[in-house]
Amino acid sequence: MIVTVDPPAFSLVHFDARRIAALSGEVGALIGLPADVTVGIEVDEKSPFGKAWGGVEGRSVTLTVEGGAFEDPQRLRQFSEAGARLVLARLLYRVVDRLDPTFGDPPADPDLTKAEHAAWDAYSLGPYARRAGVDAGQGKRRYAFRIRHGFSDAADRAFDQLWLGSGLTWADIQRICSL
Repeated sequence: MIVTVDPPAFSLVHFDARRIAALSGEVGALIGLPADVTVGIEVDEKSPFGKAWGGVEGRSVTLTVEGGAFEDPQRLRQFSEAGARLVLARLLYRVVDRLDPTFGDPPADPDLTKAEHAAWDAYSLGPYARRAGVDAGQGKRRYAFRIRHGFSDAADRAFDQLWLGSGLTWADIQRICSL
């Protein structure tokens, strides 16, 4: 997998483009991103916000990340490797899903509803947590899911299906969320 990071050098935040590229490669290999995929990561170091999204065009991927998504929340302008890994895992799992023709045809990231984002995040980060042996913020993700799907036992069961799921399709994710 070829990974490029733009900008190649940061001036407002203390990030290292080579480290971001290396982490992307590590996360991509762990989750099964095909080796022939090219990943371009565009980091807006001017933005303290944490929005991140991706797009897939053939075998070329563009990840757009606001600087705050890679920032250590306890140390402003400092890179958080653990946080960056979670952001990259979430986005790259979506890429793996989008490249799988059996997954289905979800909307582009900017067109997903907040409820769909929360559901796909759970479906992406649960498997990543198991593979990487890390805490991927299950409690935080459950709370985000509940905000979008209701504070109920049914919403918790739906979240658990997504967090523990594997081999789901886009239709499965939508079905689980409608329960």
